[in-house]
Amino acid sequence: MGRMQGKTAVITGAAEGLGRAIAERFADEGARLILTDIQGDKVAALAQSIGRGAIGLAHDVASEADWRRVIAAAVAHAGGFDTLVNNAAISVAGNIENTNLAKWRETLSINCDGVFIGCNLALPILIANPPASIVNITSSLAVKAHAEMPAYSAAKAGVEQLTRSMALYCARAGHAVRCNIVRPGSIMTPMQERVLAARGGTRDGQFQKTLDAHPMGRIATPAEVANAVLFLASDEASFITGASIAVDGGLTL
Repeated sequence: MGRMQGKTAVITGAAEGLGRAIAERFADEGARLILTDIQGDKVAALAQSIGRGAIGLAHDVASEADWRRVIAAAVAHAGGFDTLVNNAAISVAGNIENTNLAKWRETLSINCDGVFIGCNLALPILIANPPASIVNITSSLAVKAHAEMPAYSAAKAGVEQLTRSMALYCARAGHAVRCNIVRPGSIMTPMQERVLAARGGTRDGQFQKTLDAHPMGRIATPAEVANAVLFLASDEASFITGASIAVDGGLTL
C-alpha cells in the first residue's frame, strides 16, 4: 500500500478493460485520479465508485480541444498532476488490401496522435510537479508483424519511438519527467473480445489461436499489466526512462 501516495494521475481510456484495472490499482496504492474516456458516463461512474477525490471526464483523445479541457480540469481539481498514463486506443482490423485511408487515419489519430497531443500539452504540468512520469501503453504488435492490423501496428510503433524521443529530451533538458512504455500481448478485455469477433470463425477457435501464440499458454489479465504500469509510474522506477516492459508471456521473444 502507498506506492502512489501523494501522486495525482491522469489515465485515459479508463472506463473499462486495462484502463480500469490501472485506475483501480493506482487507487489501491493511494493515487488521486483524473480518469478519462470517450464513454463519459461510464468513466464518471467508475470515478464515483473509487471515491477519494477521483473524477471522471468524457474525453476524445484525438481532439486537442478535449485534451486542453481535461488538463485544465485536472489543474482546477487537483492543482496539477505528476503522472500521465496514455492507455486509450481502438483496434480496427483490415489488411493492406482491404483497409482504406479513413480507417488508417482514424486508428492513427486515436492511437498515436492522441498520445502525442496528451504528452505535448501535459508536459509543462508534469515538469512543474516533479518527480513526474509518463507511461504509454503500446502492444506486442509494435514490434511483431500482424497481417490484418497494419494501422494499429504502425500507430503503436510510432508511440514507442515517440516515448523514447521524449525520454531522451527530458533527461537531457534536466526535466524530472520519466517516459516509459508498457507493451502488452493479448489481454482479456472488451477490446480483445471485439478483436476476436472481427476475425470471423468461431470465437473459441480464434481464442485458441491467440492462446497458442503466447509461449506461456495463456494471455494476461488486466491486473498483471496494471502492475507493470504501477511500477513504472512509482518512485521505485526512479532511474528508469525510455524503457519498454513487455508483459506478453513471451509472445515477442
